[in-house]
Amino acid sequence: MDDARPLPLDGVRVLDFTQITLGPIATQMLGDFGAEVIKIERPAAGDFLRTTLAQPDGTSFLFIAGNRNKRAMTLDLRTPGGRGIMERLIRGSYVLVHIFRPGAMEKLGYGYPVVQEINPRIIYAMGSGFGPTGPYRHKGGQDWLAQALGGALMRRAEPGAPPEPFTVAVCDFAAGMLLVQGILLALLARQRTGQGQFVSSSLLDSMLYMQQQEAACLLNGAGDQLEPDAPERPLPDA
Repeated sequence: MDDARPLPLDGVRVLDFTQITLGPIATQMLGDFGAEVIKIERPAAGDFLRTTLAQPDGTSFLFIAGNRNKRAMTLDLRTPGGRGIMERLIRGSYVLVHIFRPGAMEKLGYGYPVVQEINPRIIYAMGSGFGPTGPYRHKGGQDWLAQALGGALMRRAEPGAPPEPFTVAVCDFAAGMLLVQGILLALLARQRTGQGQFVSSSLLDSMLYMQQQEAACLLNGAGDQLEPDAPERPLPDA
């Protein structure tokens, strides 16, 4: 891209209440596209990855990998001053992203209805382990759990061997990219309608999405084609 031209998301402010992997890689991509990403971190502690596998000088390459093109600040939402800053940030932002379990942001006083009332045009994006609805919505998510519940661990294992996970965070990264897609589409809709909206993605959804071919076979009664010992079938005529 020509350096003289503005990036696609220049002027778009994103409030980033995420940590670990799913959320940070989503907001990092928005920053790569030109958005102003303000990372809101826990007072005194910050993002969990700041201290994960840290080098002797305190640097964590895991943290760096998901947090370029961002500005960081701490904010205590339990104080009147912190809440006042939060509401000013909401009024001036296009997007708010968090990865808290469903209900956690509401306890802090900033669930979607409250944030929407402050700024009706804001895009409120949530990443989670199992989505905002369903029986597992309040459970904490983790990449290998989503791989297990999505069936990928068993499909990767050799016959008779224990389940084998992917060694990279495939669900975190896929869910992050799906969240980016939702945010970008919501920004396009906002430009057309003037209204914001709620979008979400989850680790489990991303694992199932990556197995849509296998799911199509199973749902249409062709599951034997997925079995390693099934006889080879001829390809259909073009």
